[in-house]
Amino acid sequence: MSALKRLARALGVTTGELIFEEHARGPDDELRLQFAAVAEFGPEEKNAAKDLLNALILKHQARRWTGTG
Repeated sequence: MSALKRLARALGVTTGELIFEEHARGPDDELRLQFAAVAEFGPEEKNAAKDLLNALILKHQARRWTGTG
């Protein structure tokens, strides 16, 4: 495990929080716990989560493009 990961784990933060400025990158507070949980998934579960998120993103973009959302 890298030193950065060990430091983040010891501080109870993500490596992104150590590297990036606040709100510069990563999920907002409402989704942080869910994304942390997904990080523990196995490969098959992660792929399913990615597929679901991609579908939701496409649905959102389609609503924006058509002016129905």
